[in-house]
Amino acid sequence: MKKALPFLLLALLTFSCKEKNVSKNVEVCGVKDPIRNLPWLRDLVGKARANKEDRAMTISLVELRGEPVINYTLSYMSCIGCHNFHCDGSRVDMSSYTEAEIREFQKNVWDEKGKRIVLWPEK
Repeated sequence: MKKALPFLLLALLTFSCKEKNVSKNVEVCGVKDPIRNLPWLRDLVGKARANKEDRAMTISLVELRGEPVINYTLSYMSCIGCHNFHCDGSRVDMSSYTEAEIREFQKNVWDEKGKRIVLWPEK
């Protein structure tokens, strides 16, 4: 056991030092770390913090028709994929997409195996 202890400590340090800020490593919409460097998104997070909603908030990056879409959800909302934004902060008009595209988008936002990058909460 004494010989295994140094390896266990090394493993613990290695896994505990993982990057905790996923957004910091993401480049989208022409910026790196969109949570901090897209003014409208930074403001959205700031408002959620001020309202003490930041722990119930999820912000995901999903692709729709090859374009990045940022989805904002509060865990107590019943709407799947309702608050979606383009890179400039304007709302995405979901009525301009086909039913199949919307289903795929919702699957990517909510499904366990969905193709998304969770920008918030920071882990």
